Amino acid sequence: MDKVTCFRRALLAAAALLLCGCGIFSHSGEVSGKVLSGPTCPVERVGEECPPRPVSGAEVVALDGDAIRGSTLTDSSGAFHLTLPDGRYVIRATNVGGYASTATEQVVISDAPVSVTLIVDSGIR
Repeated sequence: MDKVTCFRRALLAAAALLLCGCGIFSHSGEVSGKVLSGPTCPVERVGEECPPRPVSGAEVVALDGDAIRGSTLTDSSGAFHLTLPDGRYVIRATNVGGYASTATEQVVISDAPVSVTLIVDSGIR
């Protein structure tokens, strides 16, 4: 084998290792959504709306078993966004403030983006 062929093969092998190390061959997807809190009124009456409200600053984590694979906080509109490797996760949101309730939803991350709405308990009774 001549030196040029050896060099080309070494260069191709190095490029393949570099691409694998950068995660080019691993696939990831997205989960986004909103965290809302309800009830928002102590007494709901017929004809009076009392919709859940966005939760700003709620912690949102992606769990793979007991391991946290991603986390973020909601923005002022209660929205969040996570990019995760393909797989099955439990998305958990925790309410902020005095009543720290949680809401969860199982998701499968793959080619298509996933959207969830998590409603945490406000503690109003």
